[in-house]
Amino acid sequence: MPRRVSFPLPSSLLPLFLAGALAGCAPALDWRDVPVGEDLLIQFPCRPERVERRVDLGGESVAARMLSCEAGGIGWSVTVFDIGDPYRLADALMLLRRSLSSNLRAEEVVGPMPALAALTPQPTSRRLRLQGRGAEGAPLEAEALFAARGLQALQVVAIRRDGPASRWRDWAGEFIGSLHARP
Repeated sequence: MPRRVSFPLPSSLLPLFLAGALAGCAPALDWRDVPVGEDLLIQFPCRPERVERRVDLGGESVAARMLSCEAGGIGWSVTVFDIGDPYRLADALMLLRRSLSSNLRAEEVVGPMPALAALTPQPTSRRLRLQGRGAEGAPLEAEALFAARGLQALQVVAIRRDGPASRWRDWAGEFIGSLHARP
């Protein structure tokens, strides 16, 4: 009969052992509903920071509110721009799209628009996949949504700089597709 050998774990090391074992099981992304403006929610995979400021958009100063965080090697952000003028909304979406592509030095591939009931139909709304280079020249990829909600322009972006390539597009799709109206 084989002899059983045991290595007793000193009780003082048990909490460290359990913490290490649980950390190995912790998910890379911790999804949660986060309010975006007054009447929208989105699922963020991390706790976002909030920044509010005025930005120049096509020669006009508009209020912008951004939520952003990093998790799983991916940058996640949602920015809401208060356009205020229905005749400027289509142009604002185009400007935002061109600005992101230019900043990322990226080529655009237009993807299918998600069917999100929370969005206002707009001919310049787009879902994009971008491939470009960061400031240091390192390759990056992004999934983005440019859409309208009333008189607001929305920019929803997930950027992978060095995160895992295997699941990032699935995660980006979950993020963008989770945008919904508050109940």
